[in-house]
Amino acid sequence: MAASAPVGLADRSDRQEGRGYAAALRRVAVLGLLCGGLALPASGAAAVRESAFVERATTPYRASASCYDRPDWAALVDVGYPDLKGQETDVYGLWRYDLRQVALPAHSCRTLEGWRRARASTLRIWIFVLGHELTHVQQSDLYNAPWSRPFDEVAADCGGYAKFEAIRIALGIRRNVSPPPLSFGECPLRRAHRR
Repeated sequence: MAASAPVGLADRSDRQEGRGYAAALRRVAVLGLLCGGLALPASGAAAVRESAFVERATTPYRASASCYDRPDWAALVDVGYPDLKGQETDVYGLWRYDLRQVALPAHSCRTLEGWRRARASTLRIWIFVLGHELTHVQQSDLYNAPWSRPFDEVAADCGGYAKFEAIRIALGIRRNVSPPPLSFGECPLRRAHRR
């Protein structure tokens, strides 16, 4: 079971790009404030299940979506990213290149499916994560990533912001939810040019 391109706090891209643990810790602090209630208790649902609701957004990208309960999520992250063992909750989504599957923790699927009752601060994070992973889908199709070219995490974060509104609409979420602050991802701010 190969897993690719996690959205995570202490992922290898920070270390590989020289940002180190300081950048990862800053992201942990920001996420701690934004995500207060992301870890919801597991329900009696199946260990791994499909989400027709989430697939409303993934189908146009020719990808499926699956929701993993805590033990299966931990196993999936551990197989693909053994250096993150014990930090599985720091990984918010995975693009499973080999299966064309966006893998999400079950509680994220429940948040998206229960969008009417979900806290806006939590809901916006999962919409962003879905956009991030769908950007990896596009990278896979364009560059045969991760084989011929590694996934670009910064571009995926920018894609998460760029796709936010389209994904909200594709999911049928009729609440006015704004994207997470730019400090949540690694997408650089663009400066306005004077005319």
